[in-house]
Amino acid sequence: MKADNLDSSKYNALVNAIDKSQGTIEFNMDGTVVTSNDNFLNVLGYSLEEVKGKHHRIFCEDSYAKSPAYKEFWEKLNRGEFDSGEYKRIGKNGKEVYIQATYNPIFDENGNPVKVLKIASDVTKQKLLNAEFEGKINAIDKSQGTIEFNMDGTVITSNDNFLNVLGYSLEEVKGKHHRMFCEEDYANSSDYKEFWEKLNQGEFNSGEYKRIGKNGGEVFIQASYNPILDLNGKPMKVLKIASDVTEQKRLEAERTKQAALIMEMSTPVMRLWDSILLLPIVGLVDSKRAQLIMETVLQKILDYQAKVIILDIQGVPAVDSAVANRLIKVTKATRLMGCTCIVTGISPEISQALVNLGIELTDILTQSTLKDGVSTSLEKVGFQLKETKTTDKK
Repeated sequence: MKADNLDSSKYNALVNAIDKSQGTIEFNMDGTVVTSNDNFLNVLGYSLEEVKGKHHRIFCEDSYAKSPAYKEFWEKLNRGEFDSGEYKRIGKNGKEVYIQATYNPIFDENGNPVKVLKIASDVTKQKLLNAEFEGKINAIDKSQGTIEFNMDGTVITSNDNFLNVLGYSLEEVKGKHHRMFCEEDYANSSDYKEFWEKLNQGEFNSGEYKRIGKNGGEVFIQASYNPILDLNGKPMKVLKIASDVTEQKRLEAERTKQAALIMEMSTPVMRLWDSILLLPIVGLVDSKRAQLIMETVLQKILDYQAKVIILDIQGVPAVDSAVANRLIKVTKATRLMGCTCIVTGISPEISQALVNLGIELTDILTQSTLKDGVSTSLEKVGFQLKETKTTDKK
């Protein structure tokens, strides 16, 4: 009797503990409700009076309640077989509820099932969060390239988007190291070693990366390397999410090339004679263009071993102190290379503007017209110009 009382006490304590923390509901073997605790009723939105004596199917979707699977479910319980899992159930107002539950047949002294005790936890919030997470992952998987690595850098798996960009199949990359996508010099560098060390420390990495495809072609990707942490906060794998920006990179390079060509056309240094160069400047001269003029002029002087260069500014619409100072710097730089710089095309308006700005051009050789500048440059390199007269013969 004492032992029986002790066992009964333990049983009651266990039932009370479960009743406080879990949702419980009891069914007859025909599926009708015997009783339920508040935890379960609150999740489904019912009162005990609303469910007592009703069949379990009131918590199920109509299509499932009429299915062979549902019939088999109750036949299994009537055979005394335990059932557990995650179940979708329907609350009072048609609300979908997800529960993690066990259906436990209770036996009489003869070993026959007499009722079913269901113990359940509401996992609806977790289910919705998982669904949202899976939805985001699926969206990423459809629009981005993804590849997963072990912490040693070996490939676990990859989606088709990523594989198609690099030209591989999954079988060709699975188990191989990430370095197969990198240039050999980089893969053997200290930077690459540090890259993986940081990922192993759980550090996120993102940027634009140059990678090598199956046939050796260069591929540029915008990517993020995301360490995935285990329950102890330690990195267990790396998820890489990538977009192919190779075409964008090519277009950028083309635009840069075109811009450089346009800028070069804006500084067309011409060779007038063996050692005489001419640069007609047309349009506004900002700091960027002034720097280009400087670089172009000095390079051409070096290329042609020029002794004289003419800067014709007739096409410059206006000169302020900034423009003037930029041009003065160009003339000083040419002088340092042993080349005389002659500035031509100074209009009366520009001349007056320079005077008003207080800018002195005393150290700079100037001529009013390009013709005069050419004459002076020829004299500088040793040519004597003689005026010829023509006489009419009658």
